Amino acid sequence: MKKIKIFLIAIAIIILGVCTLIWWDSIVEPELPPKPKNQFIERIESEIYSLTKVPVNVSYKKFCEDIQYRITDYHKERFLDTNDNDNNQWKDILSKKLYSACATKFIEFATYVFKGSEWKIDNLKFIRNESKTLKTSPYLEQGSPVSVSIKEIDNILKKYDEIAGFISTCNNFSYSNYDIYDRFPDISDKIKKTQDYLTNNLGNNYVKNCVRLKEGLEAIPQKLFNKHIDYLQTKIQQNANKYEDFNSQYNYNRDIYQPLRRQVDDLDNNIYGIDYNTFDRGYKNLDELLSTYNQQATNYYRQNRRY
Repeated sequence: MKKIKIFLIAIAIIILGVCTLIWWDSIVEPELPPKPKNQFIERIESEIYSLTKVPVNVSYKKFCEDIQYRITDYHKERFLDTNDNDNNQWKDILSKKLYSACATKFIEFATYVFKGSEWKIDNLKFIRNESKTLKTSPYLEQGSPVSVSIKEIDNILKKYDEIAGFISTCNNFSYSNYDIYDRFPDISDKIKKTQDYLTNNLGNNYVKNCVRLKEGLEAIPQKLFNKHIDYLQTKIQQNANKYEDFNSQYNYNRDIYQPLRRQVDDLDNNIYGIDYNTFDRGYKNLDELLSTYNQQATNYYRQNRRY
């Protein structure tokens, strides 16, 4: 009987232990209170997100600078985290996020400018400077979409500068050797290059949108023609009045009039390809000027009986 009691007591203890374990496991462990949010980090992240919504103009740069200032200031004051290591990490994380947002905005702005027809000099200057800044950042990942886009922007600027430089060279072209047998330089290579640029859409799908370059190229043939006309006009004025230096009209005709006449007659619109009436007007003005001097020479030799 005693053994039976001991057995029952043991069974009861076991059952009580099992029930206790089941009850213990059924107790839901209370959740730990959430880690307090860092209001300074939240503000920076919110401002970076807002940056993506600002208008497409250079004002976005001011937003970037202001946010970067706050990141630097919060880091200095250890507002990002009281732990120095975490504080440094948060500064790096936020700065990288800001770089990505600002670079994306820059690409958006540059694309907006390049798709337009009016490439303002101030906008181009801004794009050049910003491109240099972004390329020197430690947050730029080579081969990333941002890196690829910046390289494309640089190529667009390079082509723009190439054409703008060519236009400037043509516009500033001059020649001032007025020796009677000297000739205006052959500028057919410049005309051909002009035509090649226009035919090939300025060599770039974005650069072709720039009206200033298009108009500059289209004006080159006329400007070079005008320079040729001005050169011959000055040359005629400096030489055709020298008939008193010759003892006969024959010598004057041989050494002055005929060389000038050949240079006027050699004007060729197949080279310039400008409006026919404009070309004809330029030629006739030179022809009349040379003929006037030749008539003066004739009158001079008749009066002095020097033929």
